[in-house]
Amino acid sequence: MISLKTLTGYVALFALVAIGMTATCGSALAADDIPLAVVDSQRIAEEYEAARDAQEQYQKYLRELELEVAEREKELTAMAEEIESQKMLLGEDALATKVQAFEKARAEYFEFREGIDQRAEAEYKTKISPILDQIKTIVERIGKEKNYGVIIDSASLAVLYIDADYDLTNDVLAALARGDD
Repeated sequence: MISLKTLTGYVALFALVAIGMTATCGSALAADDIPLAVVDSQRIAEEYEAARDAQEQYQKYLRELELEVAEREKELTAMAEEIESQKMLLGEDALATKVQAFEKARAEYFEFREGIDQRAEAEYKTKISPILDQIKTIVERIGKEKNYGVIIDSASLAVLYIDADYDLTNDVLAALARGDD
């Protein structure tokens, strides 16, 4: 299965190839007719204060999660060591109670670990997505105002903006439906 990021990379690559073919094949559209622009998202992340702040807050949240994981692991290890060191001294019922408490704590730990990705994703959406939406809006506005055909993120080779006039998806789908090669 192809990820969305990989697919976006392919789209960017195909857009660059199409633009290159248009420029080299001397078709009806000259290279100047399809203005191409790039945006460096890495530089934006480094230089735009709101993006830096959001990234720092997100990283801080991830570090806090890591500390919580480490603390829970430490507690589980301590419980396991206590059971191991006392198993010969404890009666059968007391040992069973401690093992049961350990198993419950271990199950809660694994539930917590499973939820970490969802919590991190929610935090990402809260902190980073608004910045990305703002950048996308600005890129689209600039693309339209300055009549760019394609705007590509030079850091990830993702297409950030493409003028609908240069979108060949319908043509490709029609050719596929006809069985063209």
